[in-house]
Amino acid sequence: MVLRRSTRLLVTLSVVAGLLVASGIAAAGLLSRTEERPAEYFDEPAAAAPHDTWQTVTDATAKVSYDVPPDWELADAEESLTTSNGVKLGNLVDWGRYTCQGAEYGRAFAASGLAQPDRRPSKAAAELAAAVAADQYSDGHRTAAVNIGRPQPLSIDGVQGAMVRAEATLPESTDQCTGSKGTVTVVAVSTQAGNSVIVLAADSVAGPEQPTPLADTARLDAIINSLRLVP
Repeated sequence: MVLRRSTRLLVTLSVVAGLLVASGIAAAGLLSRTEERPAEYFDEPAAAAPHDTWQTVTDATAKVSYDVPPDWELADAEESLTTSNGVKLGNLVDWGRYTCQGAEYGRAFAASGLAQPDRRPSKAAAELAAAVAADQYSDGHRTAAVNIGRPQPLSIDGVQGAMVRAEATLPESTDQCTGSKGTVTVVAVSTQAGNSVIVLAADSVAGPEQPTPLADTARLDAIINSLRLVP
């Protein structure tokens, strides 16, 4: 489960630092798995690129913009998420809301903001991916195991940046409502504002009590690929 609106779990900075040191190198294609679902589930082809029906999310502070499918829900403008490594994320957009045992959850979310300005984009992306993965998939008793992939260099509108994917797993979770495994993708790019970041997190294993559909990986990739800079 991702985007716990009421009870976000935060781990200490020392735990996140330990994850960065102890984690193994994950494969580059953590989002490559495909879920089979009825064709009528989606209102457009799963692999469709962003087009007029997609919503544009613009972060004027971080100077980035990206597109999300029409069935993703934008949170109120004042909502934000502060990660355990101190990054404040805004422009929250989530998908796949469901209710379990009286609480509201979501299957995936996107957000953006500014990471630490004194880091290289690759390091900022890795630290943030580790923090979000641990925050979202740890429970009150155990810290999720987080594997962090190698930073992948990329260029956005001619500006150099990096993408990092982290996979979080919480084995033997006692929470029947939440997913026990998920993937967090972070893109960081150096802009005039600093280290501008977009975060995309999604469950890859549903909880046993509420096995609602998982986010389509082609759509998740399309969100990341739509990232662009704004003046």
